[in-house]
Amino acid sequence: MQAVFTCSNFKIFEMRLFLLSIVSTFTLLLVAQPPAPYYDSANGKSDAQLKTELYTIISAGYVTKSYDFLYTIYQTSDVTEDGKIWDMYSTCTWIPGQKECGNYKNVCDCYNREHSIPQSWFNSRSPMVSDAFHVYPTDGKVNGQRSSYPFGECTNGTTLSNGKGRLGKSTFSGYSGTVFEPVDEYKGDFARTYFYFATRYENIMTTIDGESFNNTKYPAFTTWSKDLFLKWHRQDPVSQKEITRNNAIYTYQKNRNPFIDYPELAEHIWGNRVGQPFNATSVDYPYLSMPTAGYQLNFGTVAYQHVTTMEMNIKGHNLNGDLTLNISGVDNTLFTINTNYISKEDAENGYLLQVTHIASSTGNHQAELTISGGGITPVTIALHATSSDNFMAIQATDISYNTFTANWTTSAGATGYELNVYTINNNDENETIELVAEGFSDNTLPGGWSSVGYVATNELDGAIRLASGSQDGTISIPNLDLSKGDVVLSVIAKRYGTDSNANLTAKLNGNTLQTWLTGKDLDTFSVSIPQNQTVSSLTLSAQKGQRVYVDSINISSQGEALIKTSLEGYPIQLGNILSYQVTNLDENNLYYYDVIPIGNSTGVSNRIEVQTTVFSDVDNHRNKTFYAVSTSSGIVLYNLEKNAQIEVYNMIGKCIFTARSADDSVLIPLSTKGIYIIKTNTVRNSASIKVFY
Repeated sequence: MQAVFTCSNFKIFEMRLFLLSIVSTFTLLLVAQPPAPYYDSANGKSDAQLKTELYTIISAGYVTKSYDFLYTIYQTSDVTEDGKIWDMYSTCTWIPGQKECGNYKNVCDCYNREHSIPQSWFNSRSPMVSDAFHVYPTDGKVNGQRSSYPFGECTNGTTLSNGKGRLGKSTFSGYSGTVFEPVDEYKGDFARTYFYFATRYENIMTTIDGESFNNTKYPAFTTWSKDLFLKWHRQDPVSQKEITRNNAIYTYQKNRNPFIDYPELAEHIWGNRVGQPFNATSVDYPYLSMPTAGYQLNFGTVAYQHVTTMEMNIKGHNLNGDLTLNISGVDNTLFTINTNYISKEDAENGYLLQVTHIASSTGNHQAELTISGGGITPVTIALHATSSDNFMAIQATDISYNTFTANWTTSAGATGYELNVYTINNNDENETIELVAEGFSDNTLPGGWSSVGYVATNELDGAIRLASGSQDGTISIPNLDLSKGDVVLSVIAKRYGTDSNANLTAKLNGNTLQTWLTGKDLDTFSVSIPQNQTVSSLTLSAQKGQRVYVDSINISSQGEALIKTSLEGYPIQLGNILSYQVTNLDENNLYYYDVIPIGNSTGVSNRIEVQTTVFSDVDNHRNKTFYAVSTSSGIVLYNLEKNAQIEVYNMIGKCIFTARSADDSVLIPLSTKGIYIIKTNTVRNSASIKVFY
C-alpha cells in the first residue's frame, strides 16, 4: 500500500524512486516485521520533513506505561537466550522479576532502570521517563557510575568494575568533557536509541538539556554527537536482540523504533542520504497488511439476545505457512469466528473473516483475536461490544443496489413505530456546535448537573473527583440536544494518587460510549457522538478505590452545516412490526434511518447508516465501495480504485491531507481525534464518507 502525497494546490507529482544501495549491514531489518502500513506516510519524505512524519507515526496511539511497569516489559524485551536479564552495562546476571531495586551498594546486588538519556536532561517528565525504548535494565551500581555523562569515546578511559564500558575524557572530535563509552557490541543500539528519542519527542526537543542535544527540533543533535551516533550506527548494525526488543515493546507501548525497522532512515534524516526521499515498500519478510496495526473490531452497541456478524479482511504477504486464529479473553465465549485456520494461499489472496458476537448478556463484552503462524509476528485484534436491552435501531439486512430492510428492537408498550429514512448532505455554510464547555473553576458542578459519589475537592485546582475509597462516583449532564449534528466529547482527566485501574466511563442515554484508563498525568480522552436524541443524558463514572480527577469537559464540533433530507414518503408510521423493506433507492448511495416508538414515551432511536450496492454487483458491494478502518496511526482506506485522488477535510471544512492511491489501500496519518470527511475522485466516479476517528 502506497500513497503519493500532493500537499501543494492538489497538484499530482510523480515520486522518483532512487535506487538504494542497501549494504549487508542492513539486511537484518527484514525480520524486524514492522506493521505493513505503519510507515506508509513517511514515503517520499527526507531530512526534517521525514523526521517530523516519523514523530507523528510513533506518537499516534502511544500507550504510556508506569515507571514500575518497565520491570514487566523487561521480562520479554530484555532476556538472554538462557533466560537472564540482558544487561548492556555489566557482566552481572539476574533472573527476571528478582533482585529489582532502586538503591544499591555493590556491583551485582540488583538491577534497576537506566535512562540512556539521563533523566536530568528532561527533568524526569512523562511519558519519556517510562519509555522503554530508551530505559534499559542495568546493574544498579554500574548505572550509578555512568551517572548522567553523555555517550562518547574515551580511548584512555577507566573500565568500570564488572562493567561493560568505561569512563574518561572524550577523545572524539568536537567534545572534551567526561563521557561514558559502551562496548562496541552495543554502540549501534544506543545510537538508534538516541535517534528514536530525538524523533519521538521532537515536539519538546527545544527544552531538552544535555551535551548530546542542541535544543532544536532538527537536527536535534550537536554536530559532534550526530557524527558520533552515525559512526556507531554504521559500524554496529541492527542485531536480533534489538529486533526482539522492538517487537516486545510494541506490544505494550503500541509504537516502534523506526531506526531498527529501517536503519537507512538515519541516513535520510542526518546522514549521507539527506535530500533523498525514503521508501519503505521494498520488504520481503512475512507480514500482514490487513488487519493494520492497532486495528480493533468494535460492534458498538448491540441489542440484547441478538447475533451480529462483522467481516474483517486478512491479507498476508511472503508467508511461509498457514495462519492460525484463536479467540481468548474475558468474554471469549461471546465471540466466534467462521474458521480457526487460513491457508497460506487464501491469506495471500485475501481472506474475508467473519466474526460473530452473541449478545447473551447485557453489558460490555471484550475479547482478543490472535492471528499467528506463517512466519509473522503474532497480531492481536481487540474485540469490543456493548449489549443493551434499551430500545434501538439495529443494522440493516438484505442490502441491494436499490433496497434494504430496516430493523429495530421491541419497545415495551409501543403500539407501532415511525420509521424515518433520509440522506445527510453538506451545504456551503459553517455551523458551530458547542453544547458543553466546563472547566470546574470553583471545583464544583454547574447548576442542573446531578451526581452520586463525586467530591468537590481542592486537591487539584479547577477539577472535581469521581468516587471515593468506599463509593462509586457518577456525574450526569441532562437535557443535551444532540439532534443538530455529530459532536465530539473531550474529557481531560487523571487518576487519583496511585489508584490502579482508574477507569473513566462515558455513557450516553445509558449506553457505554467509551471506557478510558487514566494515568498519573492529565490527559485528553475523546470519543465521537453521532447525531442523537433531542433530549439526551451523558454520564461520567468511576469505581470506588479507582478514583479519577476530571479537569474539564467539552462537547462541541465545528464544521459544515449538515442538511438532513427525508426520502419521499418518510417518516412513515407502521404497525407493531420490527422490520420494514425500504425501496426505490439509488445505487451506491449512503442512507440513514432511525425509529420512534408510538404509544409510549421512548424517544428516537440511534441512527443506522446503510450503503447501497452497485447494480453490477449487488451481492458484494464492499468490493466496489471504499471504506475506512481506524487504527492507532490514523485511518486506513480500503477497496480504493488505483490512481484515486483522496482529499481529507476536518469539520471546519479545511482540507488537511491529499494523496493519490498507488493500489487499493492507503494509510491517512492522523494525530487528532475527531470527525473527518473523506472524498475520493476517479475518472469514472466520486464518493465521500464521514469517519469518526
